[in-house]
Amino acid sequence: MSNKISRRSVVNGGLTMAALSSLPMPRMAFAASEEEGIIAAAKSAGGTDLKGMIWSNYYVAMKPTVPAFKQATGYGVGSIQDISVFSIPQRAMAEAITRSPEFDFFHLDSNMIPSLASAGLLEPLDKYMDKAGFKLNAVGNFGNFMKYKGNTYGIVTDGNVHVHMCRKDMMENPEEQKGFEDKHGKKMAYPETWEDDQRLMEWFHRPDKGIWSSGNLRNRPNGVTWWYMYFYSAGGFPFDDDMNPTLNTPAGNYAVETYLNMKKVSHPEAPGWGTPQMIPRIASGKIYSCQYWDGAIGLNENPKKSKTAGKYTYGLIPGSDFSGKRMHRSISSPVAAILVNRYSKNKERAAYMAMWWATQKNSETIVGDNVNTFHDPWHVAHFKSDKVYQTYKAGLPAINSCLQVASPPIYLTGLLEFQDQLAKNLSEAYVGQRKAKDVLPETEKAWKKIVRKIGKKKLKAELASYKALFPKVNVPG
Repeated sequence: MSNKISRRSVVNGGLTMAALSSLPMPRMAFAASEEEGIIAAAKSAGGTDLKGMIWSNYYVAMKPTVPAFKQATGYGVGSIQDISVFSIPQRAMAEAITRSPEFDFFHLDSNMIPSLASAGLLEPLDKYMDKAGFKLNAVGNFGNFMKYKGNTYGIVTDGNVHVHMCRKDMMENPEEQKGFEDKHGKKMAYPETWEDDQRLMEWFHRPDKGIWSSGNLRNRPNGVTWWYMYFYSAGGFPFDDDMNPTLNTPAGNYAVETYLNMKKVSHPEAPGWGTPQMIPRIASGKIYSCQYWDGAIGLNENPKKSKTAGKYTYGLIPGSDFSGKRMHRSISSPVAAILVNRYSKNKERAAYMAMWWATQKNSETIVGDNVNTFHDPWHVAHFKSDKVYQTYKAGLPAINSCLQVASPPIYLTGLLEFQDQLAKNLSEAYVGQRKAKDVLPETEKAWKKIVRKIGKKKLKAELASYKALFPKVNVPG
């Protein structure tokens, strides 16, 4: 028998277990590709088929890659518990409290890593990655979203970054261009700052024609995501080095003002809407612009599902000059990733399954699914892939730019508590139940209590991991 193994033969399941095990020096033989290295490592891990907690909307695109892995290694995914990605964080925390070994892996927001690692639930993955010769080849600084205190705890499957999108068909209208220039004394152009964006949205706001200009969410669960982009781009950071909240600052108030100013151009029912209501409006052309999760691009550009195919232009998130220098900061939340349960008897097996989903070849298949567009580009190779381009088309360069300036929400133990208080106060101000000037003082007051409950010393030790997630550039190259 020849010792040469093609990547295709392994991925397609063309090799038997016996044939794989008969090769001399397997670690060296499998160095030829990511898939082969993972298979070699996975074959040495004992256990059973895996059980995971994952939303079926995500798993449907991942499932077709499992049979080849099982044929080559002897195990795969036996069952999943189908739970929304927005509900899994709370369920995973309950698993941590009981130290339950029931689930081998969880597919959830990687921004929960500090909370879940602190609770003892997560298995560090670096030793398994080293054994398989695997690395996360992510755009920009995005790979650090999987790290906490120097360890890797997650394997990303979904970039899920916000990009800017606006209606080029409306902006290319000569009459609109002339009217805008006459009023503002400047030519209509793609927005570089939040102020540019606001000016354009106010210009194209036409409720009488069914167009409420902004497609940004302003509901309590999701609206806070936009506030982070305003705050970070203004040079803000939510804590000082001693874990004192630093929200009630010029940057914080700039972010609140920018957040609330959007009410002028938003649908009056926006405070009660989530993605099920807003995405159809974006795809049907009932808005002018928004910053939105990049998965919306695949729907917008699908002529069978959208009335706006070819009508949007996509680009870098607007920035701010508030700090004295131009800074662009997008947001990635949630970032769907595989996290492994350290209490599982199959934890090593789960780690290799996670890596399998994140190889260049398999992640292209998952991200390039043009029907189930829940996984979005993140791998460097995705931006050179014809398959991925067929789904995201003209939006692909914009995703790359925004990943280069992607930022996290509160990457600390207590994420859900910190974010809930900020979201509560922002949403109450948006609907007029709270004065804008009270949003940040009240949030700081609540945050100080959370800090005391979790422990200042513990949170101070996590700050380095939080700061390490931020982009290295203010404007993408």
